[in-house]
Amino acid sequence: MNRRSRFFWIISIVIILIILICAGYVYKTNQDNVTSINICQDDELVIKLIEQNINPFSKFKFIKKRNSDCNILLKENKEDAIKSRDEKYCSILDSSTNSIILLVNTYVHEMYDRESASKEFRNTTPLMTPYDYCPQYIDNMIDLIQLKKRLGL
Repeated sequence: MNRRSRFFWIISIVIILIILICAGYVYKTNQDNVTSINICQDDELVIKLIEQNINPFSKFKFIKKRNSDCNILLKENKEDAIKSRDEKYCSILDSSTNSIILLVNTYVHEMYDRESASKEFRNTTPLMTPYDYCPQYIDNMIDLIQLKKRLGL
């Protein structure tokens, strides 16, 4: 190999390494952003992330995170919801209902884990109680009770 050829190969390898490092950094940054934001009420983001990650374990990870984020919102807004009884907090109730239904169905139908599904019900439904003033509270609870009965939890 002549000197010019070696120089070309060295420059090519350096450029490829720089591209790989940048791609890794961008990927890591995107993953950190997803884990740091609360995705409870961002339905479009949840659907997009689930569609992009067809691996059932990645899909479950996002479904579980959404439910966890909804539980966090329910806890954080509990005092304000009780004091003000403002309907602006009712959207959290709807998002929580949707997230627990999706999570429980995933546990039962895809992971065959009824015990964990039942545990999620027991953990989430008491967090919804302070929002009983919301117009959709009764309907949401009826939906959850029917799901629980239908799945035998």
